[in-house]
Amino acid sequence: MTREPPAEQRTKGKDGVNRNGTDGASETVIVGAGLVGAVTALYLAPRFGPVTLLEKREDPRRTPGGQSRSLVVMLSARGWRVLSDLGVADAVRRICVPLHGRCGHLPDGTTRVTPYSRDGQPIWAVERRRLHHILLDAAEAAPGVRIRFGQRVRSVDLDEPAVLVENRHGSHRLTCRWVFGCDGAHSAARAALEARGTRAEVRRLDLAYQEIDVPAGRLDPTITHYWPSGKAMFAAHPLPSGKLSGSLFMRLDGPAPSYEAARGDQDLAETFAAHFPELTGIVPDIAEQLATKAVSTLTAVRCDRWVWRDTFALLGDSCHAMAPFMGHGMNCGFEDARVLVDCLEASADRAAGLAAYEKSRTEDADSISRLSYRHYYTMANPAREETAEEVLRGRLTALFPERFVPLYERCAFTEEGYASILRDDQRLDRLVADLLVRYGTGLVSAPDDRLLACTPSPTPATATLEDSGCT
Repeated sequence: MTREPPAEQRTKGKDGVNRNGTDGASETVIVGAGLVGAVTALYLAPRFGPVTLLEKREDPRRTPGGQSRSLVVMLSARGWRVLSDLGVADAVRRICVPLHGRCGHLPDGTTRVTPYSRDGQPIWAVERRRLHHILLDAAEAAPGVRIRFGQRVRSVDLDEPAVLVENRHGSHRLTCRWVFGCDGAHSAARAALEARGTRAEVRRLDLAYQEIDVPAGRLDPTITHYWPSGKAMFAAHPLPSGKLSGSLFMRLDGPAPSYEAARGDQDLAETFAAHFPELTGIVPDIAEQLATKAVSTLTAVRCDRWVWRDTFALLGDSCHAMAPFMGHGMNCGFEDARVLVDCLEASADRAAGLAAYEKSRTEDADSISRLSYRHYYTMANPAREETAEEVLRGRLTALFPERFVPLYERCAFTEEGYASILRDDQRLDRLVADLLVRYGTGLVSAPDDRLLACTPSPTPATATLEDSGCT
């Protein structure tokens, strides 16, 4: 950690702000030293010179106690690509748990296991805290990167550019050549763009959650577990210790089940037992945990502009915070950093590079945000029986494994654009609907050769059902 310069190296202007003469305009400043901020610094420093990370909190590696963010995050192919680029993939893999699917513990007492991929590939669960420490250690050891904790950015001057920073010594202004905002959903850096007319939607989702510790020994440690209850859901992710990190999701406000309706500790425990009776035996101290664990809210962010000319860009939750149910918020933020650097390296003009980054990422971020929120309701409200549409989708996926890849599999195990994945999934929805309208629900149980004949070729792109040979 770099210390603040001594008082004799600082001068104070007429406005009472300290001017730090040791920080030259050749530097890049990153606001926020969380997961995405550390990754962005590791990408930028070897390519574009010195980087200073400014973090308002104290160093988490030296701060005892818990954390406000979810205990576990998921690593998919996009995240692993970035960690491999940065040389920390092996260190991270040693603290991960491979998960091969999800098991739904349904209200009728049955279970439904859904593999994450058709060929057995896992996604990887990792404790956020331990991953963060690895990335901070790597950033601190990287030439050209310095991390300053306890530094609250009060404002950003987009034109100079510069940041106004407040710490225990007072306020000081750092000039630089780039500012990158990686400071989360309630971003101070984003405020500078909003002051220039950028429209940012920051909304609290109608869901809240509590982190619940689930003891080892009662659940399969190779898969994610979830208990859907329509208006509420409990999910549990295995940890390397054998324990699981659980999360109770309910509406924050409104009629039961919600945190508002269950105002008292006993009421909350009764609500939990009514909706998740199996879990009261798996988590013996559930009433105590519900009474003592903090209730956290979920925030979504959508921003119509991410960059300013050749001086500034947003990454991660500062411009696209999303619901956690697809497990892609961190992976998408990591991918932001990789694409940002690719765009800057591909252009001799910094403004063009930042513009290319924004153009490349905004539609993808919007798409995975939509998918993430939708995925909660899919998981929390499982159908008792598969619909004709679902059965037909499954059969098409089996008959055309290269042409119709499950949406979750494409998100988790490829680096294809999220927007392209969503568009293809919507096309499949339309195809299934058209097939059922044209041939009726009997097609669901038709022999493979008839279903093959009824399904139009994907080439040319304009192929329709009229091009099929089904009779």
